[in-house]
Amino acid sequence: MTMNKSSIAIVALLALAVGFLGSWYLHINQPIRLETGTWFAEQARALPEFELVDHHNQALTRTRLRGKWNLMFFGYTHCPDICPTSLQTLADMLEAIDDADVRDAIEVYFVSVDPDRDTPELLSSYVTYFNPEFTAATAAMADIRILTSSLGIHHEIHKQADDDLNYGVDHSGAIILINPSAEFAGLFSPPHNAQAMARDMSLIIEHADFPSS
Repeated sequence: MTMNKSSIAIVALLALAVGFLGSWYLHINQPIRLETGTWFAEQARALPEFELVDHHNQALTRTRLRGKWNLMFFGYTHCPDICPTSLQTLADMLEAIDDADVRDAIEVYFVSVDPDRDTPELLSSYVTYFNPEFTAATAAMADIRILTSSLGIHHEIHKQADDDLNYGVDHSGAIILINPSAEFAGLFSPPHNAQAMARDMSLIIEHADFPSS
């Protein structure tokens, strides 16, 4: 069967339209691809109800996380390495973001898994050294575990005796991403790169379709 020029043109236009629609569909349905993190897309999970106490002696709850893009790191103030390094990386990340609206959309939280030593006063002086806008919080261990268990954060205190005040704490090094719906939306695994995280967070905030409250 032969085709006239009009038929060929129609077939070509249809093929072009199908190709365009296919590309558009793949584009809008692709999850955000991060340089250094993992994005959960529609697999994001709602956080459980929890309550910590921040370094201002104010309650930190799931509700308080709504409406912002939250980066949360778990550690302790006596940590000799990954905690100060990660908090400095988060401070550098914010400085690397040129768009003020993107910076303002991000909140950074440091959650201590060493509540016996990390008082609100100590947490305040520790976390604000890296950035005065950072928030630190802790709680009784049972309350902390409600949150860490839901996020897959491992932490374990190693004491030689009950009165040992010079102990270490094992803990995960991931930075957790919580979206404006208070859902566990992704994570950044170590080693952390401030510049790459800044680009990732800018991409997420500019393009992720999540409610703001």
